Amino acid sequence: MTAAIYFFVMWIANSGLGINYILAVTFAYIISTTFHFMANRHFTFAAATGHQGYQLVRYLVLWLINYVITIGVVTLCVEKFLWSPYLGVCISVVFTMCTGYALARYWVFKVN
Repeated sequence: MTAAIYFFVMWIANSGLGINYILAVTFAYIISTTFHFMANRHFTFAAATGHQGYQLVRYLVLWLINYVITIGVVTLCVEKFLWSPYLGVCISVVFTMCTGYALARYWVFKVN
């Protein structure tokens, strides 16, 4: 569901509104990861009983790491290889899915 939100918002921002691909990726990333935090906290890792403040701070670190990866990969794909930003996002998801799951499972939503 998070990926669907991500691609839909990016499509609306970039193709529909004509917003630069970096800003479109940023808007889509912010909106989709807000949903992602809540879904992971309540469903994926069943960590709703954990301290939300600590989880949120740790998630913001995860968010920043994955955002840097995303912008780096998308920019490389568009500027160096002249590919579509949508392809860049697809490629970046492979990387951020791995780091995101590992950090979320073992650090952000770790249940003792």
